[in-house]
Amino acid sequence: MTVDIGRMLADFERRLAKVEAQSRLKSASLDDTALVVRDGTGSLRGIVGQQGDGTTAVTIVNGPPPPQPSAPIVMSVLGGVTASWDGLFDGGQVLPLDWSRTEVHASPDDGFTPTALTLQSTIETAQGATVVVPTETPVYVRLVARTTSGTASDPSTQTGPHGPAPVVAGELLDGIVTTVKLADDAVTNAKVAVGAIGSTEISDNAVTTPKIVAGAVQTAQLDTDAVNASKIAAGAVTTAKLDALAVTADKIAANTITAAKLAAGSVDATALKADAITGKTITGGVINGAEFHSDDGSGGLVDIESGTVLTTASTGWQIAIDPSKPQPAVVWLNDTGVIAGEINGMGDSTRPGLVLSSGPFTDGAVTDWRWATRSGADGAINGWRTGRFRESDQNTILGGYINLAPDRATLAWIDTANATTNTILQITQGVFTLDEGRFVIEPPVSGNSSLWVAAKSGHTGRLIRAQVNSVDQFVVTAAGAVTAAGAVTGASFTTTGAVNAGSVTATGAVNAQTVTTTGNSDVGGTLTAANIKAGRVTITPSAANTPTSATVTGLNLPTGVTPRAVATPSSSVPGTQVLGVGISAVSTSSMTVWLTRTNTTATGIDWQVIGT
Repeated sequence: MTVDIGRMLADFERRLAKVEAQSRLKSASLDDTALVVRDGTGSLRGIVGQQGDGTTAVTIVNGPPPPQPSAPIVMSVLGGVTASWDGLFDGGQVLPLDWSRTEVHASPDDGFTPTALTLQSTIETAQGATVVVPTETPVYVRLVARTTSGTASDPSTQTGPHGPAPVVAGELLDGIVTTVKLADDAVTNAKVAVGAIGSTEISDNAVTTPKIVAGAVQTAQLDTDAVNASKIAAGAVTTAKLDALAVTADKIAANTITAAKLAAGSVDATALKADAITGKTITGGVINGAEFHSDDGSGGLVDIESGTVLTTASTGWQIAIDPSKPQPAVVWLNDTGVIAGEINGMGDSTRPGLVLSSGPFTDGAVTDWRWATRSGADGAINGWRTGRFRESDQNTILGGYINLAPDRATLAWIDTANATTNTILQITQGVFTLDEGRFVIEPPVSGNSSLWVAAKSGHTGRLIRAQVNSVDQFVVTAAGAVTAAGAVTGASFTTTGAVNAGSVTATGAVNAQTVTTTGNSDVGGTLTAANIKAGRVTITPSAANTPTSATVTGLNLPTGVTPRAVATPSSSVPGTQVLGVGISAVSTSSMTVWLTRTNTTATGIDWQVIGT
């Protein structure tokens, strides 16, 4: 197949151009999360997406302060002053993109610092605007710009002091004369024409409670739905103004009464009717009481009393959390109330521990056995142990037992009532010790060894050592030498080291480096030793009555022995035709055998070499 590399590269270039032309966020989305915006120093500047309160928005935070606004333009008017901002900033600085509003502050104090108490109004348009500051005395005015993150600018240069203009007939501005400008009882019914005052002629909050004669406004004077929640000032209606039972449950909007609206202790058990609290969610707070009882109706039950929690399943089984015991415990009980298992603490504040145990049971004459696992500080023992203990006497043990301690591990069968029967396998660093026990090895049918001892290179100690009353009875050294105090009996016996025994009896071959016996050595088969070699060589004399030799090699006697050799002809005519046989040049590896005959008949010579 022919590949057009040029066409492939052109295609790749065309496809890459399309990818680069696309918006980087064409397929991007924020799923139930938010994107944070940080500046070059790593400071948080914005949060786009899911906010901490669950809403979705673009929140700007930690923005830099905006420029200082230009000084306000202040003019006197009836009832106050007007303050104008021209939309400019000190030094000709431009409007920042995160500008939010410009605040108007006023105070009678020269050189005042703008605070929440001096704030009079805000200008929400970047083109500037004019606001009215009601005042009866001269005031100074300053402006403060704020960004969308709430960061304030330096206050503008103050302007003032300016006070209100005098009141002249015909110069009253709308809203200048308020109720506070009227003397008490200045306006009477005689001064008001019938129908002259309608709902549209009275400014918000112009008529207050002190201006209404007691009993002047009755239900008959009010239109249907004329008075609603928006017409009643906060705190205007108190409990003293309400008839008994005037407010019923159907008059209270959902979620109107919250915990913040209730005085501490105002709602107690006597104020709740039976079954008032059902299976709803109770959030926060503390539920106090001597007992808490919950029943799901199907047999499941939860009881809390005096700090003890008892949960009951429909099957009757129970779990109890009981801190009243000498050590806090979690107890499992079956459907008849019998303890099935338990977890409890042990020790004290300086040596705490934990116990996991079964329920008590009977075995023989003992009725309070428990299988238990104890971990941590258990009296003088620091570790983990498991076994069958008596509940009434935790030092009484009978059966299998495991103990893990910082310096050893123990696997044992223990009867504290009869220590002579204890069998203990103990493991310390580098040593397994079996006390009062024996190994029984019953391997499966296999080609592997039933007992394997593999010492590392350089080992100089014994491989096997067996004693009776501290006296060696059978020893195998690192070199393979075997020492037995008694008789060695076997169908055959093979070792590359020495055999030292009172006697050796074998029905087969005995192969050993050396064999030393203090008694009889009975071999029913062959006796083979590395220092004994035997064989036969056949020599054909080169001429009658002429000594002829043959070399025997491959003796391979042990290094360090002194070889001695003997030879004899396999012949029925010794002395007549076979005149003599001899050996020379004997070494641990070879020797020379000689034959002299009266003729040139080939003759077998049997030889033997023994290294001593």
